[in-house]
Amino acid sequence: MHRIYVVFGLCGLLLAGPRPDSRQIEKDAGNRQAGRSGGDPAHGQTVSGADKAPGSGPRRRAHVRLRRNDAPAAARVSIAGSDGKSYGPADAAIRKTKRDEPYFYADDSFDVELPPGRVRMTVSGGLETIPQVVTVDADAATELTVQMLDWVDMAARGWYSGDSHVHLHTGGPIGVTVADALVAARAEGVNYVNLCVSNNVGDDIRDAELITGRPHAASTDRHLLVFGEEMRSTIYGHMQFFGIQRLVEPQYTGFDGTPHRHDFPANHVMATEAVRQGGLVTYGHPMFAGEPYPFGKDPARAGAAARELPIDAVLGVVQAVDLMSYNSDEDLSAGLWYRLLNCGLKLAACVGTDALLDRSTEPLGGERVYVKTAGPLTMPSWLDGLRSGRSFVTNGPIPTLEVNGKGPGETCDLTEASRVRVAVTVESSVPFHRIEVIVNGEVAVHDDSAGDLAGLRVRRLDVELPIGRSSWIAVRVRGPESPPVFDGPVWAHTSPVYVQVAGRRIASRQDAEYFVAWVEQMLRVIDARNRFAGIEDRRQVESLLRRAQDEFRKLVDAR
Repeated sequence: MHRIYVVFGLCGLLLAGPRPDSRQIEKDAGNRQAGRSGGDPAHGQTVSGADKAPGSGPRRRAHVRLRRNDAPAAARVSIAGSDGKSYGPADAAIRKTKRDEPYFYADDSFDVELPPGRVRMTVSGGLETIPQVVTVDADAATELTVQMLDWVDMAARGWYSGDSHVHLHTGGPIGVTVADALVAARAEGVNYVNLCVSNNVGDDIRDAELITGRPHAASTDRHLLVFGEEMRSTIYGHMQFFGIQRLVEPQYTGFDGTPHRHDFPANHVMATEAVRQGGLVTYGHPMFAGEPYPFGKDPARAGAAARELPIDAVLGVVQAVDLMSYNSDEDLSAGLWYRLLNCGLKLAACVGTDALLDRSTEPLGGERVYVKTAGPLTMPSWLDGLRSGRSFVTNGPIPTLEVNGKGPGETCDLTEASRVRVAVTVESSVPFHRIEVIVNGEVAVHDDSAGDLAGLRVRRLDVELPIGRSSWIAVRVRGPESPPVFDGPVWAHTSPVYVQVAGRRIASRQDAEYFVAWVEQMLRVIDARNRFAGIEDRRQVESLLRRAQDEFRKLVDAR
């Protein structure tokens, strides 16, 4: 039996067995160099043996144990052989990311048949851990223990991660259960998973009976699995409902060849019902790349952008916006959010990946929202924290923000125009190169010296800013693409701290006018499609849109 020595991520700590002879162990120079350049923050180690042609000879069984803080753990695992093929346990569901990288989930331990030659195994416990990379030449039966190390423990600080938009069953080829969803949540370190009931094709709605308004029985005190809903419209946008008691119907509108082909009712009706049930509403994947204004030349064109978001926000039935999603544009989504905040509408930053557990997609929680709870993690405490705006979103960095000692979601009251002190800290295990303090949608201060590209990065920023009128202040973090990060460049954003000057509300004439025009475009869409069962239904939707437009006109005229 070969002895396997495991090196831990950024720490370089040798864990198991006697100290190896230098001829026996060879450092993985490629990994080490990638760590210095910001490519791969994990260090690796190679257990070498006789050279062989890739894949030649019989396969050997390896038994791998997964540990975190010396306790059995779940993890996301990728195994690549020297033959270029991916490997996993015989009964494992192998998924692939958009970069065509295979992975599977494992809990506690697993057995896998490995080919001769070098095999590279990557083990991750989610955003808060350091990915472990082990390279093994499996010439004989092998036993291996991989210890995952936390680089940060957000729960210990009272912050719990979540994903608003995860699907368990969509008719995909991978058989999954709620127990599998729990393993994925534990492997990714996600504390609140909103398992969205939704339609896949036509009237096919799965798992509606599992919506109860309580965490599923499979949940633990650290990982809550709660069935919610994704309500889909072909023209108004897609919403996620947290914490609802039962399915809100209709669950979709505007789909051809279904019982709900009409553009009725507007999303507002379903959002109002979700709130009545005690739920929280967020709009998913608000804006898409190349669509800074999601109304094309053809007003009858269907789309999934959040076109009703401004209407529902000004009418008070939406509480959050998914700034990050695997299938949307973060900067465009944030730009729309900024305009809504500038109109005095308080909306929390949220994340919904749109991960599909029964298909090959990026993992749940690869982008996530962190919520500060009052007390231990429970479904009510987490939802209350999100509803109150105590949140930030990220695919890597951990930003913190205080304005005169107030955090995201809180209000700093000033009797008159004056200066405020802004304190920012960013911690990250992946490279970032820019910290931006955003005031009313504009970069007020930025820091481009975010530290070296290797190891744990910590950067602090302390500034004083003049505030002449009621405003909101938030922090945005940017960085390059990095292998541990899914779906594009490094990006993080806090919810705002609100600064109220002399009791006045936040207001922007320009942004209110923007949304007056936005609602006019929605009215043109309604007219061009004219997909209603009767004139009264159309009038009802038009009346709703006009009511929202009037609210924005009031903001235009506000002084």
